Amino acid sequence: VVVMIETIFLLSIFAEIFTTTGGGPGYETTNLAFLIYSQALLQFDVGMASSGGLIAVVIANIAAFVLIRMIGKNLTDKP
Repeated sequence: VVVMIETIFLLSIFAEIFTTTGGGPGYETTNLAFLIYSQALLQFDVGMASSGGLIAVVIANIAAFVLIRMIGKNLTDKP
């Protein structure tokens, strides 16, 4: 459960990147959450930001599904 929560949390880290580097230098410290913010509010490309948000939701769901399957498999293997 902790691994799943931490994985989903790591997909959404925004404040640390925004306050420390602003996504730079270049795009070296940019993650998906910061890219969505940048596209929507700085470049006014709402279509790209919404597709990035959809991709973020799909990635989070895939990660949660895989982790739940792994945890469930470990729980059922025990005698």
